Amino acid sequence: MRTHHLLLALGSVALLASACEDSSNGASQDTDSTPATGSETGADADTDAASDTDTDTDTDGEPEPEPVNLDIDAYPFETLSEYNFFVGDLRDLVPNERVIPYTVAAPLWADAADKGRYFVIPEGTTIGFTEQNEWAFPTGTVFIKNFFFDLDRGPAEDLRVIETRLLVLEASGQWQSYGYIWDDEQIEAEQTKAGADVFVDFIDASGNAQSQLYIVPDQNVCESCHQRDDATLILGPTTRQMNTTWAIEGDTEVNQIDWLAEHGFFDGEVPDASELPALADPAGDASLDARARAYLHGNCAHCHRPGGAGGSSGLKFTVWEDNPADFGVCKLPAAAGPGAGGRSYDIWPGRPEDSIIPYRMASEDPEVKMPELPSLLADDFGVSLIEEWITQMPGEDCE
Repeated sequence: MRTHHLLLALGSVALLASACEDSSNGASQDTDSTPATGSETGADADTDAASDTDTDTDTDGEPEPEPVNLDIDAYPFETLSEYNFFVGDLRDLVPNERVIPYTVAAPLWADAADKGRYFVIPEGTTIGFTEQNEWAFPTGTVFIKNFFFDLDRGPAEDLRVIETRLLVLEASGQWQSYGYIWDDEQIEAEQTKAGADVFVDFIDASGNAQSQLYIVPDQNVCESCHQRDDATLILGPTTRQMNTTWAIEGDTEVNQIDWLAEHGFFDGEVPDASELPALADPAGDASLDARARAYLHGNCAHCHRPGGAGGSSGLKFTVWEDNPADFGVCKLPAAAGPGAGGRSYDIWPGRPEDSIIPYRMASEDPEVKMPELPSLLADDFGVSLIEEWITQMPGEDCE
């Protein structure tokens, strides 16, 4: 279902290549050049006064879409359509030129919602590449993330977009978040600061009617995950998360980093993706250890790392930590109480039933569950993966 929906939004991605390749410098073009979606040149404008009132059209006679509005000083707009991130009917989620769809290797659980991810950088700018931490994006970059559900989880598909979140890199160097809630008709999404409780009615895989409460977070909740060392950061676009393949331009999967480098999005030479670190797909066929560590990195490491909101716990779930005690093995919890569930260690090798981490992951009690915000439901897949990992974990008895 995820692949089908995201590929639905890729119908115009072939246009992105031409938008990025129309000079030998790719994405690092002059910022004053004509927008890629414009069909009129200066000479054309001077030769026909009537063209000033005509609508630009492409070679097939269809109206040219308006370019993406990256005037961040005018943000936020009241409706999602005003940004021009998508062309045609908004519900189809067909990205405009220069709006790049992407995926991540180890996605964050969001109460069973699937996600469509995109970003756009101002023309004439490039991305600073790093192997470990967040890439350095230029001022005016916008990340767009759509959260959607399949309302029929049997053989059919009936997709409903619930919300769209934007992260905008301002001149201050801080990322600013804006949220939009979609209407029931899937025609428009309107800005929200306070968030909302949305009930999602769906048919489960057995054909039974179900209903689920989904929380659209307010702006302050967004910062709880994206903040580290008092700075708001982007989470997904790191080398380990982006070093994976995806069908960006059609049916053939390509490596995302190699594709971005080939199309001039980075500000310098980037090693071949095969030489770079990568996260395993938690649901893939890599080793159990690699898949479990990738899951914890994608779902927990934004908080559980130095400078993160969960840093005081002493747990470090970044995948590059190589000391088992740092990611919980035979580690005493920083605080007891209901969050420990009577268990003594964050991870007790061979004994998931006596380990705090899977206990908290499986809980839906607000006083116990992890992550604390904003999800309401436990991720059964993630719980099973971590329990299996602990079961097969070598090591001596913690006591």
